[in-house]
Amino acid sequence: MAAPRGLVQRVDQELHRREVLPRGVRLVVAVSGGADSVALLRLMAFLNGSAHWNWRLVVGHVDHGMRGRESAADARFVARLARDLGLPFALAKLRLGKHASEAEAREGRLRALEAMVRARRCAGVVMGHHADDQAETVLLRILRGCGIAGLGGMRAVETVGRLRIYRPLLGVGGAGVTRAELRAWLEQIGQTWREDATNAIGGDDGYLRNRVRAELLPRMQALAPGAVGAMGRLALLAQGAEEVIERRVAEVLAAAVVERSARRVVLRREILRAAAPLICGEVLRHAVETVGGSRETADFERIGEAVRGVRKRAGGLIFEMGRGVRVSVGRDVQVSRG
Repeated sequence: MAAPRGLVQRVDQELHRREVLPRGVRLVVAVSGGADSVALLRLMAFLNGSAHWNWRLVVGHVDHGMRGRESAADARFVARLARDLGLPFALAKLRLGKHASEAEAREGRLRALEAMVRARRCAGVVMGHHADDQAETVLLRILRGCGIAGLGGMRAVETVGRLRIYRPLLGVGGAGVTRAELRAWLEQIGQTWREDATNAIGGDDGYLRNRVRAELLPRMQALAPGAVGAMGRLALLAQGAEEVIERRVAEVLAAAVVERSARRVVLRREILRAAAPLICGEVLRHAVETVGGSRETADFERIGEAVRGVRKRAGGLIFEMGRGVRVSVGRDVQVSRG
């Protein structure tokens, strides 16, 4: 079947422009059977019809074991699709149970996909996250409280543990391909799909995401039809800002460190005082994590207090960061545990 024009061309042009996916490598395409992942697979199969990309694709499916017979039917559907496309099929079976949370399902899914990638000697896994997914992710992080890194949402390319993840549908045309566009394209080419099991995951985390998807995002779209695209562009801008901040933090950290070990980091106070408060805070957070603290305990309020202490002229100040970590401000700044 000839590839329809439009969406295929848009994705192809974006992949050429941004080089999200490497050429000539073996890749696992994660396919749940839902519209998004089925569209991703069909798009990549169409693109691979040219000699340019030369991917060796493996269709990977994770049976979460959360819907009984429906889960098995999802697996059979994806296996048939792989066979119809002439592609190898890999199946991983989990037994999470119907009450598993979104976080548990995600962790299990990533472990299974990582095993597939290793077993098949692939460069990584390709996922069908799109503009709506990105908007939901950014909104969830805002609701839970996040910084610039959180506003960046999902990255088109990232590494989680030892698993390389590619999301080629993010950022297409600046904002990404929408859920509606993918479904319309599948209908155009006559491709069916199954409802994605991950859209109805339980637990508090799944409940909030489902509310954002079903209620909040549609309301935003009704008020401002370009809301999904705006959230995608915000994410790209935040990713760029984060890269700039990370470079500056690395520079200040290199200049400020006097001593560093697993239990203590000593920093030159004058270097921290000269840095912007945001940069100073990120340097302190890095030091806190170095000695065994966490971002959860060294939160916005605690780090903010420590930054204000560093910028004062007084000495002998101590700020507790949780998990036994403290920031002591004197002539220099000492971050220590225990």
